[in-house]
Amino acid sequence: MKREDIPLLIASLVIAIALWFQVQPLYEPGREREYIVPLKIEGKPDGLAVFPAADSVTLIASGTLTDLDKLDAGKVIAYLDLSTIKPGESNQVVQVRIPGDSNLEFRPKTRTVKVSCEQILRIQRDIEVVTTGTPPAGYDLASTAANPKTVELYGPASYVKQVKSLKATVDLSRLKPGQSASVPVALLDDKGDPVPSTYTNPANVTVAASFTASRATREVPVIVDWTGKVAAKVLIQEITVIPDKVEISGKSEDVSAINTVDTIPLNVDGLSGDKTFTLKLIAPPGVTLKTTEVLVNVKVKRR
Repeated sequence: MKREDIPLLIASLVIAIALWFQVQPLYEPGREREYIVPLKIEGKPDGLAVFPAADSVTLIASGTLTDLDKLDAGKVIAYLDLSTIKPGESNQVVQVRIPGDSNLEFRPKTRTVKVSCEQILRIQRDIEVVTTGTPPAGYDLASTAANPKTVELYGPASYVKQVKSLKATVDLSRLKPGQSASVPVALLDDKGDPVPSTYTNPANVTVAASFTASRATREVPVIVDWTGKVAAKVLIQEITVIPDKVEISGKSEDVSAINTVDTIPLNVDGLSGDKTFTLKLIAPPGVTLKTTEVLVNVKVKRR
């Protein structure tokens, strides 16, 4: 090399270095960033339930700083193609779908995801109606019914087998006579806890409740009506009734209108000494008597 060529060489080197620094921000090879994206399931065959070990994955994007800055991560899709999956456990390859205008390269940080797969079981099960709360004032619960009474229970076989009861709970305080309510069906195990990944068709049932008018109760005195003549020179000294009160029950308006209950007539004809009688009670219309008979003690004295 000639001495006079050295300055030219140095100038060329300076220009090259300057150009390299100008181009570097535009390309910067080797830049990488990590993105966490949802993991989607594609191609799952009907009749199978799948359970990936993760619902998101980490993707590593490689490219220039400019392209990385322009990336809309929401347009990057990570997915598992399960079109050939079989019941059991398997490791499935994470695949990536990127926008067509992207110059970036993507790779999953973890190449595979473990997936459990099992058959979906479908069976028919009856609904059990459960009530909470109290009926409207003046009413008692007579019965409840679910429509439909039987629903289809379905889900992964291992989970469906854990379901011990299907319950529809209705709040009686929110129902009036003649009304019904749409309530969800709860799928419970033997401990009363919800069983995951199980469903019913339909998901809700209509529950109707029948009510009867509440029965009021109260105690009223027992009245003894007696007839006949005691023996000569004998007077009735005292009549004692055991019990002296009886409980009646029925509709509120009927119960409130009754103040006493009578016995059948007590015949004292020819009575000459103390005696105890068993007398039936006469139930007033519209009420029921808790006790149907009473003892009546009659004491007499000589004139």
